[in-house]
Amino acid sequence: MTLRQPIVSLMGHVDHGKTTLLDRIAGSARASREAGGITQHIGAMEVPLAVLLRICQGLLRADQFTVPGLLFIDTPGHRSFVTMRRRGGALADLAVVVVDVGEGVMPQTREVLQILRHEKTPFVVAANKIDAVPGVKNLSPRPPLPTALAALPAEARKL
Repeated sequence: MTLRQPIVSLMGHVDHGKTTLLDRIAGSARASREAGGITQHIGAMEVPLAVLLRICQGLLRADQFTVPGLLFIDTPGHRSFVTMRRRGGALADLAVVVVDVGEGVMPQTREVLQILRHEKTPFVVAANKIDAVPGVKNLSPRPPLPTALAALPAEARKL
């Protein structure tokens, strides 16, 4: 029996970098094509296991997985699209709540957390735009995850 790909919803406040994060993971350029620079619909993108293994170099092994990859759902963050965020939270096996470290928790972030708790959807929080934090070393484009983590100040790695 073939298992379906787990569904991972990217959720959070408008302009916190959900689509850009997905672009970085998948090697795409969706964010640059968004009308007005904001997501106005739910989008889906399959990311094969090979891509995930390359990004996580050494943190994951192929023999740990029985699925072919992950299906990412990119949800809009603008306050007008609450229904789409509810759908994204309800259908997800896991959610990634993206938070801009410069802005912190905002109204749609709180709303997303309420949705996920109501739906009992497990989630992780991704601190995004960390490169804007003073003291973070300049990273080359698309470094492997262990390299990116090593470039963070010691205080940030403790988080």
